[in-house]
Amino acid sequence: MIMATTLIFAVQDAITKHLVANYPVASIVLVRYCAFAAFGISFAVRRAGIGPVMRSSRPLLQVARGIVLLLEIALMAMAYRTLGLAESMTLFQCYPLIATALAGILLRETIGWRRWTSLVVGFLGIVIILRPGLDVVEIGAIYTLVAALLYAIYQILTRLCGNQDSPSTSFFYVCVVGAVIMTATAPWTWTNFESEDALWLALLCVMSMAGHYCLITALSIAPAAFLQPFNYFQLVWAVVVGWVVFRDMPDGRSFIGGILVVGSGLFVAYRERVRQQSNSSCNTI
Repeated sequence: MIMATTLIFAVQDAITKHLVANYPVASIVLVRYCAFAAFGISFAVRRAGIGPVMRSSRPLLQVARGIVLLLEIALMAMAYRTLGLAESMTLFQCYPLIATALAGILLRETIGWRRWTSLVVGFLGIVIILRPGLDVVEIGAIYTLVAALLYAIYQILTRLCGNQDSPSTSFFYVCVVGAVIMTATAPWTWTNFESEDALWLALLCVMSMAGHYCLITALSIAPAAFLQPFNYFQLVWAVVVGWVVFRDMPDGRSFIGGILVVGSGLFVAYRERVRQQSNSSCNTI
């Protein structure tokens, strides 16, 4: 299920890249969020009922989560205008490293020297990809890095909300907040789509709902710490889809930097599993 998720999201990104070349990001995100909200609300209500999912112990934090995720999705769509799928996804894969660093700073989690070293190596990979000083850093790369930062913040906020709210409540809020904001902006941002592109937009919505269904199913079967390394397969699919559809192929420095970023992320995920297993053993004792 997690492998299906990564493939679906890679195809979804390719459709987004096709659409943003000719249409405003706001219009695309609006339709995507309406479909996402319809799916998310029905899913959450079926699991817990409308009353329980709407009750939150930290409503302001839940609204903040929704806003942060909305901005992240919009920035990634804007990044696809100038970057290939593989390049943007490679840079975006630094979000676990950023989330780990933020967890140590904001949540006061203990980050050992091994993980700090891995973070430094991962950020070195980002520098290799960007190669600052040798040429101008593309605006798409900046959008992607800001999006990765926002997604890391989103993960931190999700963990804070998860201490008191159920997953269904968190899922409900993140769907509704984005849909409400984008609907409110529609009178000023909406652009009509050509019939062919409207079909692509409909397919984008279907892929979004299918991807989230596969992700939710995977998380119901296995813990997130176990699934995290498999998320990097989205980078593999991004390379394949990007080459097949757009004939985009990352250059040598992107491959080298990507290896450092992904390798660091995998090591961080491994150390997180070791830490959780250690804590579990201590609690059992």
